[in-house]
Amino acid sequence: MTHPSVHARTQPDKIAYQMASTGKAISYRELDEFSNQGAHLFRALGLKAGDHIAFLMENRLAFMEICWAAQRSGLYFTAISRYLTQDEIAYIVKDCGARVVITLAEMRRADQGAGLRHARRAAVFHDRRASRRLSLLGQGSHRAADHADSG
Repeated sequence: MTHPSVHARTQPDKIAYQMASTGKAISYRELDEFSNQGAHLFRALGLKAGDHIAFLMENRLAFMEICWAAQRSGLYFTAISRYLTQDEIAYIVKDCGARVVITLAEMRRADQGAGLRHARRAAVFHDRRASRRLSLLGQGSHRAADHADSG
């Protein structure tokens, strides 16, 4: 698959992804910008090429932003189904060796106990119309990093 940045240069306003259920869409320009911001965030977290992240979220545009940010950064990623039990989530997180686990604010309670205990660092994705950010949890820190909203 061609990287979104190629399409962002040639067809910036073309829809890259659209959610069938809501009609929300993201253009190649937006996908390129947001995945670039995500890649910078991953580097700021100390992640380097070859590291692993995992994310637990429902289908939404942010899912693809995170995938492409990981790809830009040379990271491996594991998507975890939100329908799994806490024990299943914990097993996957431990098995894949994710250095960072990303989840949604509304899903945090469901996975926080068992699911995130094997993560070195967990990030909660706050998806609001006005702003989007990752709040980092664990290791005694509660830092937040801004990540622009795409809907």
